[in-house]
Amino acid sequence: MSFEEYVRYDALGLAQLVRRGEVSPDELLDAALARMAAVNPRINAVIHLMEARARAAIAAGLPDGPFRGVPFLIKDLIMAYGGEPMRGGPRLLRDYVPPRDEELVARFNAAGLVILARPTHPSSG
Repeated sequence: MSFEEYVRYDALGLAQLVRRGEVSPDELLDAALARMAAVNPRINAVIHLMEARARAAIAAGLPDGPFRGVPFLIKDLIMAYGGEPMRGGPRLLRDYVPPRDEELVARFNAAGLVILARPTHPSSG
């Protein structure tokens, strides 16, 4: 799937394509990663990429939630994602690696979202 095709859909539309078998979660992830690689050097929008973890989640089998297979970024300031460093917010917590997911991240995962990166914010990038 090209990025030009990808942007024709919202998250529910992308998930519907996955449910119908018209595109795979890996293809959606590839499109999102290709776009990030193309623009991130200019705009510094992503501070922490988690491609291997996103691919592992897909390979393990995604839940059949409403957003199954849709790539997703989680904010660095407030969303603990177990095993992944947090780089922003208070200096005291810089590079803190939470031991487990917080409830909101667990719900994102249950909805079938594929978490692939953390975006920058004023104090992180």
